[in-house]
Amino acid sequence: MALLLVVAVIAPVVGAGAGALLPERALAAGRIGALVAAASWFALLAHGSLVSVSRLHSVPLVAAAGCGASIAAAAVDAVAVDRPALVGVGLAATSVAVAAGRTATDGGGLVLALAIAATAMAAAGRLSVRVWVPAAVGLAIAAAGVVALRSAANSWALPLPETITGSHRTDGLLILAGAALLIAAGSHRARAPAGVLVPAGAFLAVQAAPLVHRADGFAPAAIVLALAAMAAALAARFGRPLLDRPTAALALFALAAMVGPGSTRGAGLLLAAGGTLSCALGWPAAAVLGLPGGVALAIALSGRGGGVALVEGALAGAMVVALAAAALRERPPPRPAVWTWPAIAVGGWLLAAPGTWGWVGPAGLRTYDLGAGRALAAASLCLVALAYKERAPTRWYARGSPPDSPGEDVVRH
Repeated sequence: MALLLVVAVIAPVVGAGAGALLPERALAAGRIGALVAAASWFALLAHGSLVSVSRLHSVPLVAAAGCGASIAAAAVDAVAVDRPALVGVGLAATSVAVAAGRTATDGGGLVLALAIAATAMAAAGRLSVRVWVPAAVGLAIAAAGVVALRSAANSWALPLPETITGSHRTDGLLILAGAALLIAAGSHRARAPAGVLVPAGAFLAVQAAPLVHRADGFAPAAIVLALAAMAAALAARFGRPLLDRPTAALALFALAAMVGPGSTRGAGLLLAAGGTLSCALGWPAAAVLGLPGGVALAIALSGRGGGVALVEGALAGAMVVALAAAALRERPPPRPAVWTWPAIAVGGWLLAAPGTWGWVGPAGLRTYDLGAGRALAAASLCLVALAYKERAPTRWYARGSPPDSPGEDVVRH
């Protein structure tokens, strides 16, 4: 398993090196390296236990973030990439960021490696102010939070060990705000190199969320992030979206769920997974990938109750309506590219059986899994019936007996 962790980090660099030697194959080499990394992270995720190599480690949450970043890097659109080799460098830096630390996440290493990844991904595509400015500001804010946390708690670990007591909510809020800006930078455009920053920013937020959530959540932060997600679902200028709406809305609402009242961590992780896969697909209809997370969030909020839960649930419902309206206004999605098939496969698994995603923790989706399984079986039967009907000979019901000849009626009467 230690070898898989090394391969997950090195494979994108090897792909970038191959692309530098063969410029005409640079993008394909980078995509292959990203897919090898995704397969390695997935194997580590399935293994499900701690794997350490020097100052890098993998636990299920780390492996899930690395796998999501690799899938997003493999699905990049050729039109959006100017320097394919830098995509591999950025993905390798992202892998180091999420895996930094021997047994727990090293906050300083995480932010430093994310700065390298953001620089590489911004340079790999067309440099846009809407990418590098929020990324730079977000990383600066997150770095300030990590340094303040180190000064107050004498630890770089994220989240802090249980042995360290005291309130560090302000430091956590700084890191959370930086993660939100990093997600906004990655959501600038679907299937762009900067999309790798979406799972990286979500991972940073997940690690800092316990500092903010504490015993029963932090209502102001949850409502502000939910409003930001709602604004992302509506964001447009002259009829064109400012962000990839499903990616930004789902990922930002995942952060709201992380710090909201009740046990909503599992729902937040499912929403973050939906946002990452939406960025890899680039379809407005990909917002449906937030359905499992939305159901889990509704279950958790209804169990918790209270005014904050009601407001958060109402904003979630309004966001769903906005995303659905945007999807209906768009044209049907084009034929998917080969490099997006891993994202499609994982997205189908997310919709059909999110309860099997053990790394997200308890989400209360057993009934959802049963209903989704029955719906999938019924849909499969319908598809089989339609396929049989198309292949069946026309007017088969009229071929049981030959038609009467005109003279038979005369003889009969």
